[in-house]
Amino acid sequence: MPSVPTGPTVGSYRIAGYQDGLVGGASPECDLLRPHYDSGLKWPDPDNPRPEDPLWGAGVRGGITWDGTFYRDLTRYPAGGQFFWSAYLKPGTGPGIKNGYWLNFGSGWCHLANDDPSQVLSGAAPRLFYDVGCVPSRGANGGTNAASGDAAYSSGRWKLVIEANMFVTYAVVNVWTGIKAGGNDPAGVYTRLSGCDSTPSLFVEAC
Repeated sequence: MPSVPTGPTVGSYRIAGYQDGLVGGASPECDLLRPHYDSGLKWPDPDNPRPEDPLWGAGVRGGITWDGTFYRDLTRYPAGGQFFWSAYLKPGTGPGIKNGYWLNFGSGWCHLANDDPSQVLSGAAPRLFYDVGCVPSRGANGGTNAASGDAAYSSGRWKLVIEANMFVTYAVVNVWTGIKAGGNDPAGVYTRLSGCDSTPSLFVEAC
């Protein structure tokens, strides 16, 4: 059975050294996050700006720029448990694109589905959590060591997931997903598994 962390943990964690564009920036791989001339969007009317107007080259008008921080809130999202943090759970946030449920980052943006914290996983959800799924390690021959009772296989893992929404369709895009094997605390180095952003690793720290 996968082991479960014992902590201690804190209420928020942050990607160390995070600045806008560190993840999901204007790279060829993540260019699909940007609005394009032929994406089906209309240019906003400068004489009648609206919150839903696209702000070309800088994300969604009215959204706030994400600072790379994840928060825990067992009241708003009890399903996550004590080992789940999300960018949407910042204290004091509420429905509306200027209060942290619409976030701009890099070349893209993400949105909490229906402005409803109970639906954190229904849309694009930047999140940090403990995944109890087993993690097979690779042997010298490229196979897994599951049969040998390898510790990396029997332990769970910390997982960092950064997702974005596509313009027009709102489809969810995996921007960066990485893991840190084992440990009682999510702080540490995460190694990339997948995503349009090719950054090899990110460091998470308590804040």
